[in-house]
Formats: sequence, C-alpha cells, structure tokens
Amino acid sequence: MDTKTSDKDKFGLNGFETVLVAVLFCFLLFFADIVQIRSAFLSRVMGDADCFFRAGWAAKVGKSIYEVTDPNGWHYNYPPLFAIAMIPLADPPPGESRDGCLPYPISISIFYKVSLLSLFFGVFSLARAYEKQFPLMFENLFVRKWYYLRIFAIVVCLSPIAHTLMRGQVNLFLLMMICLAIAFQLSNKSFLSGIMIAGSICLKVFPVFLLVVPVWRKDFKQLAGCLVGLILGLGVIPVSVMGVEKTKTAYSDFYNVLIGPSLGLSGDNTRGVELTNLNSTDNHSVLAFLHGIEHPDFSKKPAKPSLVIKIVQILMSLLFLGWLLWSKGVPKKGSTMEDAHFFALASLLMVLICPVSHSQYFVLALPLVMSMLVFSWLNSAKVVSPWLGFLFLFYIVANLLPLLPAFENIKRMGVMFVPNFILFVYGTTLFASIKNNDKIAFEKATAINHSEA
Repeated sequence: MDTKTSDKDKFGLNGFETVLVAVLFCFLLFFADIVQIRSAFLSRVMGDADCFFRAGWAAKVGKSIYEVTDPNGWHYNYPPLFAIAMIPLADPPPGESRDGCLPYPISISIFYKVSLLSLFFGVFSLARAYEKQFPLMFENLFVRKWYYLRIFAIVVCLSPIAHTLMRGQVNLFLLMMICLAIAFQLSNKSFLSGIMIAGSICLKVFPVFLLVVPVWRKDFKQLAGCLVGLILGLGVIPVSVMGVEKTKTAYSDFYNVLIGPSLGLSGDNTRGVELTNLNSTDNHSVLAFLHGIEHPDFSKKPAKPSLVIKIVQILMSLLFLGWLLWSKGVPKKGSTMEDAHFFALASLLMVLICPVSHSQYFVLALPLVMSMLVFSWLNSAKVVSPWLGFLFLFYIVANLLPLLPAFENIKRMGVMFVPNFILFVYGTTLFASIKNNDKIAFEKATAINHSEA
C-alpha cells in the first residue's frame, strides 16, 4: 500500500484547486440566471419544469394530470406523487384562475434552488456516510479528500448535472434519493434505505430495477422498507390528496399513455415525439445506441427500432445484468464497501439498459464516481491516481462533447452510452480488488486478535 505523502498534501487544497472550487460555485450561481431566462423570459418556454407545474395545478383543482400540457404541448409522464409535490408551484393554463399560485418566474427560481440543494444534500450525505465507515482512511489528507469526494465527484458529472438544471428536470431529486439509499445502507439502516428506493420508484418508475440490490443481497429489511414506501407513495398519499376515484383514474391513464406503450401493450403514441420515439429525443440507452449504429443518418432514422434490434437490446441488457451479478458474487450481503459499490453500479446500469435514457440521466453515475474514489484511497495515499484521473478526464470530455452544437449529429446516435458503459465495465472489475482488500483486512484483524489472546 502506498502511504507516502508530500508536505503540501497534508494541508488543504492548493491555490489552483481553490480557484476551481470557486469557479464551480460561481458557475452554478451564474447558470441559475441562464435557466431563469430560458425558462421564464423567452417567447417560447424552454425546459420541462412547466410540465410539472401544470400537473401540480391539475392535482390541485382535480383535473387529469396526464391530459394537461405545458405551453409546448408536452405532458406530465411520472406517477402521481410528484405532481402532488408540485402543488405549491402550480401553474394554471391560460384562461384559468391564478388565485393562490406563485408567479411563474418565482416557481422556476424555487425549482432550481431546490434541485441544487438536493444535489448537495445527497452527495454530502453519501460522502459523510463513507467518512464514518472508513475513518482511518480519511485521517490522511482529510481536507483534500473531503473536497474531492464531494466537489470533484460533482465536477466529473457536471455535464449531465448542468443539463438537468437547464432542462428543469427531476434527476437531481432522483440522485438525492439514491445517494441517501446508499448512505443508509452503509450505515446499516436498511429499512430507511428501502424507503429511499421506494421514493425513487415513486418519482420515476424505472428505478424498480434497483430492487435487484436488496434481492441479491438478501436484505429483507431493505425490501420491507421499500414495500412500506411504495404503499405510502403510490397509494396512501395520492388517495389522501386526490381521492380514491381520481387516483384510480390517474393510474389507469398512466398505464394507457406510458406503461402500456413502453411494454408494447398499448397503441397510444401521444408520448412518442416527446419521450419514446428514437428519432425525436435525446436518448443514449443501449437500445438507442444500437438503433443509431443501424441508422447513422438521422434524417432517415425510423421512430421505432426493428425487431432484431429489440431482441439484441434485451439480450445485451440481460448479459450486462448477469455480468454485474456474477462480479458481485453469490447472493448474500458483502462488506459495506462491496455492497455500496454494487448499489452504485446497479444505478448506472439501470440508466444504460432503460429504453429511454436521456443524457441528463447520467447524473446517476455520480455514486459510482464516489465509490471509485473511496476504494482508490483504501489502496493509495494519492488523492487521484493517474489511471483514475485519466478515466475521469475521458468521461468528462466524452459526456460534454456530444452536447455541443457542432456534435449534434453524433449525439443523436446515442454515443453517450459509450463512456458510461466504459465506466460501468471498469467498475465491475473492481469487485475482485475490493474482495481481496476485505480478505486482507479480515486476516489482519484475526492475527491481531490471536496475538492479544
């Protein structure tokens, strides 16, 4: 184990690193103005926030949350719980009374600030859980590691974070719940971890994939927490706010317009252009990537993939899942580091294999970046090893370039799947080293106990 440190590493950030932290915070503050202008002061509303605000209005006055649209004609596409949460920011359609509603620019400002607070709260909570779990590791270079585990991890994923903020999307709320789920798992609070998994499912349905974590770990407390959270988030809260009949109607509409079409069980295509069509959305899933390779000319790309591509996508998704489970090992609880890393990998894999994976969804790679940093510190005194630094630099550039206007055609091929898949693959290779570390630590503890005896 490399334990050599220079004198300067024993203190806080150097001058260059301090400037970068200051630049990051200035960027986030300045970016708030850009989002405000795009979302509230242009002739055409930009971003998705008003979809949520309109759904909040519909839930408030008893209208259908899945029929109301924003000024661009876009719909609300999530379970009822988040629409209920948006009632304080409700924005009625033109011609409807605005009594009791905030001005739209203020709602946008609140949404941005709460999104940013959710990012910091989730990341800082997970970082603190790691620090409590591995206190000896953080005694060395504590100040620098404090910043790197939080700020550096945010910088690595800054492109999808900024894209989420710009689009007024909900992914930072989802990231917060996943970070809290991992943090509670690290702290051996499995029931609360399960409630956080349930919260993510109630926000966006596809995190149901994360149930693979408690199932494979055989953590029944985590499963129980998830069950309780789902009962509250999908049943009790919607019924208490909307009533039984309107809740039943909402779930029926949700199935008809989203779940059914996504599973090929319904012909409703009202969400096609804004969500599911592969020639009209920013999609970087394995399905979109395969479809993009088959049809590199975007002007000739069909809206739906061929049957062959669908079959290949399913087989590849099963292969990736099997690869993750095989890397984790036999179904049981592992060490805290191993299980946290498993959760982080499952979160990124969920995004890769989900049929609809917009570029901002890759904020969910952030927990994996954090677990990679923590594990690297278990083996080296360096804050960031050259190899890990190169991997993160590649990841930053590969996620940023497709978002630039000059690379629009490349982005439409779903190429952001590639750097995130590489990060996932590298993450799975770390399981062997993590288990070896656990074995060495166990042998040392056993030897100490024998010598004391």
